[in-house]
Amino acid sequence: MRPHAEAPSLRGVDFRGLGERGIRVLLLDLDNTLCLWRTGEFPASAARLLRRLQAQGFRIAVLTNARLPRDSPVRQTLAELGIPLVERAKKPLPFAFWRALRLLKARRNEAAVIGDQLLTDVLGGKIARLYTVLVPPLSSREARRTKINRSIERFLGRRL
Repeated sequence: MRPHAEAPSLRGVDFRGLGERGIRVLLLDLDNTLCLWRTGEFPASAARLLRRLQAQGFRIAVLTNARLPRDSPVRQTLAELGIPLVERAKKPLPFAFWRALRLLKARRNEAAVIGDQLLTDVLGGKIARLYTVLVPPLSSREARRTKINRSIERFLGRRL
């Protein structure tokens, strides 16, 4: 259940260090990692970060257990950036992670999962045998089942 690495924020992830490890593919969680839960908006700062990472040679996919509306600004921004969105991922099951790898034509040893939850992002990444990076959630506003997961995370020793 322990991530391979932790960072103080998404922007605080050691992307250079990931590159030095041979990581070229980033599988990013959406809600409370890239953008706030259920806001329907994609922050300009997150789009700038994704562009910068792409310029550094990273290939990126975004995974979410949610289903976004067809006219979602999040969906539109990711499409403009050429970043695949894997919805209804059913994390922590590994299938969506593997699907994202196929979409990006990547191998497991060159990919990292970055997300804010131990029980979905980290556990799913570990089950899929990927490198995992845990970041704090952007906000405490989240789904009821996520709040339950946070209670379990605290029991497991995670401090938020």
